Amino acid sequence: MIKRYLGRFPHALRGLVYAGRSDFGFKTQLYGIFTALVVVFYFVKPLTETELLFLILSYFLILITELQNSALEVALDHLHPTLHEQVGRSKDMAAAAVLLAGAFLGIVVLMIVLARV
Repeated sequence: MIKRYLGRFPHALRGLVYAGRSDFGFKTQLYGIFTALVVVFYFVKPLTETELLFLILSYFLILITELQNSALEVALDHLHPTLHEQVGRSKDMAAAAVLLAGAFLGIVVLMIVLARV
């Protein structure tokens, strides 16, 4: 059973590498979130364990939703290359999930900063 799970690991790594090299949205999130974390660590230190946990969870939530958004867009573009209203709605909803994850990170950062002012 463990071999079965370990056999899937290279596929996940390949997906991360592909997203890091090719997907503009994923790269933007990586750089943007990294910048936000640097700002938080520069202005607000030391962070409590809870604050750090929320920052890390928020960061990964954005990356996960961005990967799902990108995967959905690639699949929908392959299945329906021409413009279609339903495909557009699906893409918009996936993008909205990324937006909400980003808003969550913004709220977490704001709460951490305001708690220390």
